[in-house]
Amino acid sequence: MSKLLKGVIAVLMITGLTGCVNTSDIKVESVKSEKVDLKGYKTYKIIDGSGIMPDTKVAPDRDIDVEMQQIINTEMAKKGKTRVTNDPDFYVAYLAGTDMDAIKVKVDQEGQETIENVPAAAMILILVDAETGLIIRISTAEGEVKELPLEDRKKRLSYAIKKMLSEL
Repeated sequence: MSKLLKGVIAVLMITGLTGCVNTSDIKVESVKSEKVDLKGYKTYKIIDGSGIMPDTKVAPDRDIDVEMQQIINTEMAKKGKTRVTNDPDFYVAYLAGTDMDAIKVKVDQEGQETIENVPAAAMILILVDAETGLIIRISTAEGEVKELPLEDRKKRLSYAIKKMLSEL
């Protein structure tokens, strides 16, 4: 199931990824199953294989997968969800990546177009019912890659994940 879900995540992935850190460029969208009461789900397991796309550029001294899982676990705990290793109510799968060659077209007041490089990052987070294998919620986040201090980048990542899980 892990390979299948990772394939689904890759297909669904879109291009692009608090305190006083500017998060106005981060866009989060979520869709949940209308037939599911998410409050009934108490335990979860993060699917093996979730994480950063292999070709994503990250600082060599940073384990972004560990950071992402810590943020997910913290947000889940705030919502009364418990991480387990066996027999979860639902699975969590996520995939993130960057496009350092992303471009943006700007149009000035005279209608003149200019193209500029705006590196982008994106993340998709999927919750899957453990019993049925059906997707119960999908959230995506996208934003610009910004050259910021490490702590500010962590805050932006935390903001995105928190927003992705806000209605859980």
